[in-house]
Order: sequence, then C-alpha cells, then structure tokens
Amino acid sequence: LTSNEIHYMEINAFTGLNKLEKLNINDNRLEYIKPNTFNSTINLKELASTRPYLCCIVPAKITTCSPVPDLDSASSCENILVHTSLKLSVWIMAIAAFIGNILVIVTNRSNKMKKTSKSTELVFNSLALSDFLMSTYLIIIGVNDQIYNDRYAQYAEEWLKSPACIIASFLISTSSMMSVIMMLLISIDRYSITVNPFTASHVRFKRTKIALGLGWSVTCIYVAIPVIMSINQPADLRLYQFSFICSPSNLSHRFYATWTLSFVLIQLISWIITLVIYVLLLREVSKTRRSIRSNAQSRNGTIAIRLSLILVTDLAAWLPIYVISALGIIQGSINVFILQFAVILAIPLNSAINPYIY
Repeated sequence: LTSNEIHYMEINAFTGLNKLEKLNINDNRLEYIKPNTFNSTINLKELASTRPYLCCIVPAKITTCSPVPDLDSASSCENILVHTSLKLSVWIMAIAAFIGNILVIVTNRSNKMKKTSKSTELVFNSLALSDFLMSTYLIIIGVNDQIYNDRYAQYAEEWLKSPACIIASFLISTSSMMSVIMMLLISIDRYSITVNPFTASHVRFKRTKIALGLGWSVTCIYVAIPVIMSINQPADLRLYQFSFICSPSNLSHRFYATWTLSFVLIQLISWIITLVIYVLLLREVSKTRRSIRSNAQSRNGTIAIRLSLILVTDLAAWLPIYVISALGIIQGSINVFILQFAVILAIPLNSAINPYIY
C-alpha cells in the first residue's frame, strides 16, 4: 500500500485480512491512526512505514516494525520532551528569558537617568524583544509537552499541524534570525558612536529606527512565507516536517531545504561581519583610551565589555548548530534528531542569559 495518499486509518481497518503477515505503508501521508487499527490482523508480523512513532502504537504481536523510535531523540512515544532534565531546562530558560527580557524593556523605558544613547537603548530593547519571542516559544513547547503527556505518539500529527506548532515555528525562526541581526546592529551602532562621537544623536536614532524597522519587517516576511505554506500540510510539505519542536528541518523538499540553507548562511555571514566590526571596535576603543579619557569613553568601554559577553554567549549557543550542519554537509546528511536536541537546548540559552548581561 505504498504511495497511496492514505491519510487516516480507522479502527479495525484491516478486519478480515487474517492471512496478512507483512504490510508496507511507506510514503503515505498518515495523519491519524487509531491505536487498535491493527488489532484485527491476527497474523501480521511485519510493518513498514515512513511515519515516525507509528511503531509506538502497534500491538506487541508485530515483531518487526519500522521506523523504530530513536532512543537518543529528545522526544519519545509518550512525550514531546522525553527527559526530565530537558523539561526542566526548557522551563528554566523560558521563565528566565520571559522575566528578564520584560524587565529589560520596562527598566529601559522607565529609567530617567539613562547612560546610553537612544539608539543603543532602542537596539538593546529590540534584542530583548527577540529574546522574549524565544521565551514564548519555549513556553508553547513546555505547555504542549504537558498537554500531550503520555500520548504523544498517537497525537503527534495533531500537534504538528496545530496552530500552536505553526506559531512556535514562526517564533523560533524569527527570534533566532533577529537575535543575530540585533548583534550586528549593536556592533554597528557602537562602532559608529566610537568612530563618530559627534554625530547628532537624533540622526543616529533615526538611522537605527529605519534599520530596525527594515530588519523586523524583512525577517517577519522571510520567515512567514514558509511557515504559512506549512499550514495544514502533511509532513513532507511542512517547513519543520516531523520536528517535535517545530523547528525548520525539512531538507527533502527543495524549497524548504533552500530556505533553511539561506537561513543558516544569512546568520553565519551576519556573525562574521559582527566579529569583524567588533574587532575594529575594540581597536578604536583602545586607541581612544590612550589618547583621551572621559566619562563617555569609559561608558563606551563598559558597553564594549557587555557586548563581548553577549557575543560570546550567542556564539556559544550557535556553535553546536554550525558544527552539526557542517558535519552534515560533509557527510551528505544531517542528523535531524541531534540537531533538534541542540536547537532546543543551545539557542534559547542566550535568550535567557542576555537580559542579565545588559
């Protein structure tokens, strides 16, 4: 029954097929399967499918079943997040990022004795907003892990096609992209202030607003296109395919694979530019300190240190993703399960730490 566009299998769908011993239902867009679908096939011993977690709900009499659930995956037959440590990590990072980034935005707006320029404050607030989106994403994953507790295998497709998963996919993609872009804009802003300290603040503020507006607008559109295309689609036509955390992972579809590659490349290029600008910034700060000392220059040095800490945490968060992706390109295939494990643990980490740095 391969490639027959089968979407649903009802209770006792194979009633009467008492001599059926082997069943191949590969390459069907199976969305929902009742747990007792195969109960009537008394002699069925082998089952092959391309639907993850199907083997979790078949009767024990089926001795050979594929695909076998990956024991190293961060999800399981029962839960979206299989490990208690993973559940705790997600909630700790979610709460820390949620509270921390709200405090950053509120504090910056209410602080009457601002020591940073309006443009710098605006960029930091924007970074806090992107990190806040990540905290919202983590909360969605954590809440739905509880909703589908002990029954994820049966309702996996329901979760993956749900509005919550679609929103989560948009949030993690937008937050990840904007976080890197914000680091680039912060570096440019600090370098501009250091090199041209006498540029009118309102001019710099206007430029920053335009840059941020373009950044957010382009990123939201760029992310929204594949996410909207994924609404109510089967796994092979979704951006995140079978990803239990709804992160981009469909490398078998040409458009989504190209989009995912561009997504990673844009961030990698942004990182390289950011690091180059940061090196130039440190050189300028060092030269300025030798030639003149003032409160303004002291603040520039302090902000440069804070920026370096944020850069280090962001780079540390993204490094595992780049390494896994690079190894996948070299080997010809990417281990999606390991990549997802890194995504759910590494990328949100900087969103939780950043607000307490700046």
